[in-house]
Amino acid sequence: MNDASSFNVMDRPWIPVTMLGDGSYRELSIMQVFEQAEDIRSVDGDNPIQRFAICRMLIAFLYGVFEGANKELWWALFNLEDENKDEVQRQIRDYCLAYHDRFDLFDAKQPFYQVAGLHTAKNEMSGLERLVLDVPSGEPFFTTRMGEGLATMGAAEAARWLVTVQAFDVSGIKSGAVGDKRVKGGKGYPIGVAWAGNLGGFLVEGDNLWQTLVLNFVGSDVFDLDDAAVDWSDDMPIWERPHPSEEPTAGFDQQAQEAGNTSHFHGPATLLTWQSRRIRLFHDGETVTGVLICNGDRLKPQNAQAYEMMTGWRRSKPQEKALKLSVVYMPRKHDPTRAIWRGLPLLTTAQEPDASSNEPADYRRPYLLQWLTKIGAARIPIRLHAFGIEYGNQDAVVEAAVDDALDLNLVVLTSRNPGMRETLEEAVNISDRGINALRDLAVDIARAEGSQSESARRQIGEAAYSVFDQLFRRWIGTIQDDTKLSDVRVSWQRTAKELLLGLGQRFASQASDRALVGKSVMVTNPKTREHQLVHFNVAYAEMRFRRNLKRIFTMTQKENDDE
Repeated sequence: MNDASSFNVMDRPWIPVTMLGDGSYRELSIMQVFEQAEDIRSVDGDNPIQRFAICRMLIAFLYGVFEGANKELWWALFNLEDENKDEVQRQIRDYCLAYHDRFDLFDAKQPFYQVAGLHTAKNEMSGLERLVLDVPSGEPFFTTRMGEGLATMGAAEAARWLVTVQAFDVSGIKSGAVGDKRVKGGKGYPIGVAWAGNLGGFLVEGDNLWQTLVLNFVGSDVFDLDDAAVDWSDDMPIWERPHPSEEPTAGFDQQAQEAGNTSHFHGPATLLTWQSRRIRLFHDGETVTGVLICNGDRLKPQNAQAYEMMTGWRRSKPQEKALKLSVVYMPRKHDPTRAIWRGLPLLTTAQEPDASSNEPADYRRPYLLQWLTKIGAARIPIRLHAFGIEYGNQDAVVEAAVDDALDLNLVVLTSRNPGMRETLEEAVNISDRGINALRDLAVDIARAEGSQSESARRQIGEAAYSVFDQLFRRWIGTIQDDTKLSDVRVSWQRTAKELLLGLGQRFASQASDRALVGKSVMVTNPKTREHQLVHFNVAYAEMRFRRNLKRIFTMTQKENDDE
């Protein structure tokens, strides 16, 4: 092993990007990324969660360079004028150079995102499958890294996975680092998934990478910092702090009984670069040959909403009871089976705290969106990008990754017009109710055929959501302001009804001759609980379907009239 090698990610290419001008793919260093940020469309990666992890690290630089944001600074950065560009670039360059020595992947004393000399009692190291999160140990399926591809890894790719593992590593038993007093019998027992693995992450993307980084740069006056429970005074990225050792860091490693204690969070820059693991890359020159991954600083997400900006939150009554706290919020993780647009109403301003209410809200939207609302960042076209991981087997393996994006105008998420939330809720409810009516149609036709209904119900539901997904994404892009929402609502009602009728007719037309004739089935009246014999055929199923649709759209119209 050659320990004298150097690969400093500050000035060596490793971050994959797509350029704006010609759509070309490049790998750039950190300094090159900031120098060319206005010419870069997006950060890419070997898989979606790499993109989120790397962007979070880059956003942390803004907190370090500018030491927090206020409204005036934010707008100056977002609308970067020519006369300011040189000064901003100088500030970023000076900052990068000041911490340059903290970014060498193979530094003998302070290796980037690692611990020098980290070792176990038996001086073991693991294969690189432990570093690649889409290759669960022992189950190397559905991956581009197979066989000899995992025997070695270039420094650039290793750097990408290093940042990703610190953000999203699975839980489970880790190697026991010598010097870590938590180790028992040579093992590091589970402390939970890495920090970002707790989140249903959101990244607000602009026209270029510079806009994206600024859009996710949140100022502290989004909430009242006079509240003693919220303290950002000790917030900074990891490279500004003393380099971590194999031991847990005092004031950061959170004991199990301290869940909900907000003093461990420190602030957004801290969480954007949280060292959930202690890691050491083994290498021969610039070729990585193995890895050692041990437990780092434990942190649980209860009540971190004033520190972690990039996720929504839900109130948890079970956690309040278990921790004996009056209010506990947990990150609202993404459901891999649900498109991002179905949860859009929970991201509107209606989810902001109501000062007149004594009862805490059931949901809190990301403070990122509260900040953009506070500074008046409306009518900006954005892409709302959702990232996350679903873990399995006691959080010890990756089961699914969430990567979903929605193009819309920022006014949809920042408008204080309550009609915006109502419009979105109605659109989602119409979709869900209408698709349930289609499922009932499939069940009725299956009854008429005398066949299994569950398969037909599932298939038509999946097909309908696929069509509605495309339709909703186009429709949400038409909302450019909050002044004519009634027209927007009528447009969706008309479009959705036409689509549902068309899908129902198409499905019914494919029914078998046996279903046309039909079959008598004993059913239970849901109101009276009485049993009755009903003859199901395609005509009867279609009649019930149209009646259900009429009920849905009549109900929607009545709700609109009541408002």
